[in-house]
Amino acid sequence: MSIFIFEDDVFQAQHLKNLVEEICEKHQIPFDFIEVTRKEERIIEKIPLTTYIPIYLLDIEIKSEEYKGFQVAQEIRKYDPSGLIVFVTTHSEFAPISYQYMVSALTFIDKSLPYHERYELFEKCLLRYDERNRADSPADDFIVNTEYTSLRIPFHSIEYIQTDGPHRLALVTEERVIYFYGTLKEMEMADGRFLRCHQSFLVNKEKLSFYEPKQRAVFLKSGASVPVSRRLVSKVRQALKGE
Repeated sequence: MSIFIFEDDVFQAQHLKNLVEEICEKHQIPFDFIEVTRKEERIIEKIPLTTYIPIYLLDIEIKSEEYKGFQVAQEIRKYDPSGLIVFVTTHSEFAPISYQYMVSALTFIDKSLPYHERYELFEKCLLRYDERNRADSPADDFIVNTEYTSLRIPFHSIEYIQTDGPHRLALVTEERVIYFYGTLKEMEMADGRFLRCHQSFLVNKEKLSFYEPKQRAVFLKSGASVPVSRRLVSKVRQALKGE
């Protein structure tokens, strides 16, 4: 899941990011990334990289443009008709005219509210975001629950998982890389469709294309390659034969 924050004030942007992270940690709400930006094109270009329904936290006034947030919301709707839009603003008086932009905003959150009231509103929005995604998630998700994190990724999108440091893993799809904490052993035990091909790599069996002995690597349908250790070559060959 993906969270976008559209805000041009650096202090406000960092405060909101910290608040979102705190709420997500409290309720174990998974997310792939939090994109904080003052540039609308940065949001639009990342929408195709989202797997599930995103949430957009949009300031309305950006660089003295009073209705900029509304305009960005309209642009978002061209690419994402289902994402949750929340306007975060000091201009709560703009709420009655938001219907003119036809962007189906979830709610408005006034920045001038006391901290605990703002916290509760953001909490409700993020819980709604989590509930919506869980309801819409396909049955064939790969669910990662470790001591450190909880993730949900469509299994068909996964190419391989590799170690990326002590207890840190990188899950690679054709479109992105998701970093999280855990072990390859945990992932291997979580789903039998993963094949151990190297001490540091698990590969999705469904993505295998062919084995190249000179490079000692297995190539995937996307063209990516993954190293194969000498002792695991036979297992890779068997998997390619469908055994």
